[in-house]
Amino acid sequence: MRLQILLAGRGGEGIIFMTRILTEGLFRCGHPVISTETHGMAMRGGSVISQVKVGGYLSPMIRLGEADLLLATSPEEADRNLPYLRRGGVLIVNAPLPGPTYIDATGISHRLGNPRGSNLVLLGYALSQFNPLLSLTPFQDVVAELSTPRYRLGNLRCLEEGWKLGKEQRGRENL
Repeated sequence: MRLQILLAGRGGEGIIFMTRILTEGLFRCGHPVISTETHGMAMRGGSVISQVKVGGYLSPMIRLGEADLLLATSPEEADRNLPYLRRGGVLIVNAPLPGPTYIDATGISHRLGNPRGSNLVLLGYALSQFNPLLSLTPFQDVVAELSTPRYRLGNLRCLEEGWKLGKEQRGRENL
């Protein structure tokens, strides 16, 4: 599998945490993976971008127009980073808007009692798009290992709910 993924958000939204889960989970699935992050005043709510490449890449940087997948924590971050997405690439945005591109990850995480878990709902949803190439189990293991005990179960529920929602949506699209 060769894949270029860009994760975009703001400081405090868990982009670096998502990147760690994504890269370690992909590695545990047996895929070569490299990544890099860009922090723009992240502590003050500035942009945070992670670039992840899966496959035989030599550099983690994604050129404009070459990302296969763009995960954005808001429509604003999606708009800001859309030039990275290749024609025909997949865009997944955290927003309570209608359409296959949008998922209300914030609403789902609040419903699950873990308001800080919207990033994991978004990640689970994105990972489900690569089923059966990827299994959820390695990513669950990484979430369990990296989460503090206080948030472990809530984080796992958010990841799993995103995965389940993504699989359900794919099933409806294939009808």
